[in-house]
Amino acid sequence: MKRALIAAAVLSLAFAAPVFALEGGKDQAQNFEKKKAAILENIDQRMAHLQNEKSCVQAAKSHEDLKACWEKQKQEMEKMRLEMGRRGGPGGPGGTVPPREK
Repeated sequence: MKRALIAAAVLSLAFAAPVFALEGGKDQAQNFEKKKAAILENIDQRMAHLQNEKSCVQAAKSHEDLKACWEKQKQEMEKMRLEMGRRGGPGGPGGTVPPREK
């Protein structure tokens, strides 16, 4: 008897899941593409920043040059944080962190 109830519950969930997935399919696809584009843009920006930092360190001839690279990197990171705040990102004033999707 228990096996039959468990089997019925599993089957009902198996048929119900695709129905829920179809309801928000188009909106979810659009949100996914926007999220994906934003993440890729962020990665590109970070890669460019790291490449500039790497070039600075490679060109350094002294400890003072390395210190200048560090200061430059620090200023650029602060600038990026401020820009994120202006865009209303999660790190900015009034920003909210959305719940994590599973």
